[in-house]
Amino acid sequence: MTTQPQTGSSVLKAIFSRTFVAIALINFLGMTGYYAIFVVNTQFAVSAFNCSLAYAGLLTGIVVIGCLVGRFFSGRIVNSVGYKQLLFAGLALYFVSNLAYLAVSSTWMLLIVRFLSGAAIGIIGTVAGTLVAVITPKAFQGRGISYYSMSTALAICSGPFIGISFVGKIGYTGIFWVSIALSAVSLALWLLVRVNEKPKAQTKKKIELSDFIDVRLIPFCLVCAIFCLAWGNIQAFMAPYSHVFHVEAAASFFFLVYAAAILLTRPMTGKMYDLHGPAIVFYPAIISLILGLVILWALPSSIGVLVAGALCGLGFGNITSIGNASAVAMVPRERYAQATSSFFIFFDLGIGAAPYLSGYLVPTFGYDGVFGITAAACAVGLPLYYLVTRGAKKPSKGEELEFTKELEDITVTEEQSGDIPVSQKPES
Repeated sequence: MTTQPQTGSSVLKAIFSRTFVAIALINFLGMTGYYAIFVVNTQFAVSAFNCSLAYAGLLTGIVVIGCLVGRFFSGRIVNSVGYKQLLFAGLALYFVSNLAYLAVSSTWMLLIVRFLSGAAIGIIGTVAGTLVAVITPKAFQGRGISYYSMSTALAICSGPFIGISFVGKIGYTGIFWVSIALSAVSLALWLLVRVNEKPKAQTKKKIELSDFIDVRLIPFCLVCAIFCLAWGNIQAFMAPYSHVFHVEAAASFFFLVYAAAILLTRPMTGKMYDLHGPAIVFYPAIISLILGLVILWALPSSIGVLVAGALCGLGFGNITSIGNASAVAMVPRERYAQATSSFFIFFDLGIGAAPYLSGYLVPTFGYDGVFGITAAACAVGLPLYYLVTRGAKKPSKGEELEFTKELEDITVTEEQSGDIPVSQKPES
């Protein structure tokens, strides 16, 4: 069979199936509601229950622990339960946990609700991220994951905007209702997900760590967690940093500039990954992130904050998508779920640990000093990334020729049943 030349429209057709779009929208709506509540939850806990700021921080941060638990266990059971079934379970749990905010009457109830909400987000994120890797033709996984991760980038911008901008007008209950509505739409979009799969029968065996994560990826994921410290500190300390240096107006646009930088670059960086491998994107992204942090440290001004927002978007925004794609590429197809789970477990650990660790540094070095120290940590991560990825296989031109066959398989399947096959082509 003669392969046909690839065109932009054929690539987009292969990537943007109905299931792909539905999954991206599910992720966007879910994460928007998640971040909308995240940014107001500490204030809600203090005002509603008159608890200490430290305990309110725990009530907010427990969602990260729940997320880790959800990712950990979904990586193990997804192959036996099935992608679509587990996705429904996560969406249903997320909808119920959002409803439960309306009934919270004590701090321990809020703790449980936050934990369950995080577990649901962990399940949804792991299953959705794995499905994207599975249904995207192998030759275009970098672009597919980059396009999909734009939904998270938009949520990072829209969620905090909704929470901060509207809490004064509609109150905390109003924010909860917004998240309930978004989770209800996500649940309805589940009906558009079509996956032709038969859950694999699992033989009873001793539970091992490899059932939950892929241990081969631990060194790589640990290095990625270093860069996640930057985003954790930015989320936690941008507001007080802007107050101390009187750059509140610029800081309100930081995440908008960050998201814009991601949206403008991810299609290009995803294509570069597919053609040349991760290094051509990852090294410039690390350097861009370091420069953004250095500017926040050395130039605490309005223009500095905006420039840093763009550089951090170019940096951490692409580290996230290319890191995820790299983790998936390092394992066989049947281990995609564990690879996705592994990457985001360490991703969440890095983000969650950053505010706690840096909290000890702020009194001595200030908020600007914390960003400078984080830049130094990321600089150490640069050679570590080289050490854990040297010798990694790069995409070959021959792999790109698989596109025509994979596209035919997708087209035939959609015409016959409307389903997306879990495996479009056997591994060679």
